[in-house]
Amino acid sequence: MKWKRVILIVFMSVGLTGLNYLTYYGMGYEHAFYRILLYIPLVLGGFWFGIRGAVAIAIGIILFFCPYVMAHWQGFSLENFHEILEGCLYLAIALVIGVLVEKERKRHRALVESKSLAAVGGAVSEVAHDMKAPLMAIGGFAIQVDRGLDEDDPKRRKLQVIIQETGRLENMVKEMLDFGKPTELQLKRTNLNDLVREVAEATRPLAEKARVILDMDLDPLLRPLMLDEPKMKQALFNLVVNAVEASPAGEHVLVKTAFNQHMVNLYVTDRGAGIEPEDIKKIFEPFFSKKSKGTGLGLPIVKKIVEAHKGEVSHHPNQEDGVTFTVSLPIS
Repeated sequence: MKWKRVILIVFMSVGLTGLNYLTYYGMGYEHAFYRILLYIPLVLGGFWFGIRGAVAIAIGIILFFCPYVMAHWQGFSLENFHEILEGCLYLAIALVIGVLVEKERKRHRALVESKSLAAVGGAVSEVAHDMKAPLMAIGGFAIQVDRGLDEDDPKRRKLQVIIQETGRLENMVKEMLDFGKPTELQLKRTNLNDLVREVAEATRPLAEKARVILDMDLDPLLRPLMLDEPKMKQALFNLVVNAVEASPAGEHVLVKTAFNQHMVNLYVTDRGAGIEPEDIKKIFEPFFSKKSKGTGLGLPIVKKIVEAHKGEVSHHPNQEDGVTFTVSLPIS
């Protein structure tokens, strides 16, 4: 289908431009009509292929039309001026069409993604809600039985496994419920550095157990932001935990803050194996995970919270090992 569109646009552009060469120069109305028709492939190219398609078609037609203009050059006459001006206008219209189409496509993708995530979130929330009560009952009864056993009872080790795995499942259910909830923010003026320190304190036992060193580089001049503290803390917690779990023993995880004129940026850098090229577009999708015990909801929750704050989350590979996740939040 794509190649058919390309062939149609090329055929129209070459055909309409060629008519100018085949028509007597003095037939001004005919030439004006042909040039107006050249807007058809330009518009089609913009709608079908975005800004690149529109600009490529505009440049191609202008270059193909240049020999005709040079062959009838009259020392920069009024007619020559009109032709040059029309070429500039043609390129400007291509840019405008391309930009508008790209913006509409981006808006459409965001709308489709929003509806899809809302549907997934609703289904996940229902499942997680049904799982929550039985898991709490299993965990509670297991803890009661464990307390009644002697220290050297061989059954106690099996109960400890049940309690541990039940706790892990309860955490997974909590993530699923958090993902399914609508993100309603309770904003107040907050220092992001304070949230980072709290998250670092909460994740330090995990880092020590994994023998990963947690470093912080916090900008003392950071401006306060309007944030929902619990939700933003959860997003930061997910990022730091992912970084710690991805990094080998003995490596460092760096949490850094900085700000420019309009944005406050938070960077979480790990020293893990990085992200496989085929997985780059999937890491923010719900339930995508390479971990054996992960739900695949950690990063989607981060994305959901950050975007609710009108911010952006992105990632890029480090020069050496690992990945850096960047959270950008608007100051105003």
